[in-house]
Amino acid sequence: MTIVGLALGIFDFLLGFLAWPPKKLRLHIIILSDQGKPLVQPADLTRAVDFAKKTLKDRFNVKLVPYSKDFVEVMSEKVPARALTVHCDAGAFKEEFGEAGEFFSSHLAGWNAIPVSLRFPITAFIVKEIVGKIGCSLGPLSDYITVDVDGVKSQSTLVHEIGHACSLWHSQSKGNLMWSNDDRGNGVKWFQKNLLRSSRHVMYW
Repeated sequence: MTIVGLALGIFDFLLGFLAWPPKKLRLHIIILSDQGKPLVQPADLTRAVDFAKKTLKDRFNVKLVPYSKDFVEVMSEKVPARALTVHCDAGAFKEEFGEAGEFFSSHLAGWNAIPVSLRFPITAFIVKEIVGKIGCSLGPLSDYITVDVDGVKSQSTLVHEIGHACSLWHSQSKGNLMWSNDDRGNGVKWFQKNLLRSSRHVMYW
């Protein structure tokens, strides 16, 4: 799907620095619950969503829109312990093929074994803890990201992880959106526009 998406986005892969015409990225945020209580409240994500919307529009000319009626959904069903506390290191790949990965993949927006639309939304799961991190993405081959309770408090972690899901890697510039630490800015390089706008998650429709 990533390769097909890149082929369809060849214009943006080559000329994405022009940031034209406008494109869209669909996001669905799922707040997990622990012992029947949501880990955070939907209002706690307002700051991060607003920052993501502004950054994507101002820097990439990409409109962030909800996949469903609202950006945020609270999931009340019981969640496996391995999906509440996850890793973002070598252990993440092991979890991807275990109970946590199975849980996340079964709750992806826009998927039911096969794509149910050609919009390829990103699903953000709000988890209890990411060991050693506050946000995680497995990169462009995945359709979901994770942000923990501390990451929700961060203005930029959500859109930073969205960047990873759209093929962006870490930057050495503190002012860049892809700076690895949370005290980052939201600047971007021209080639980052090309990569994000050519992602299969970023569509014209």
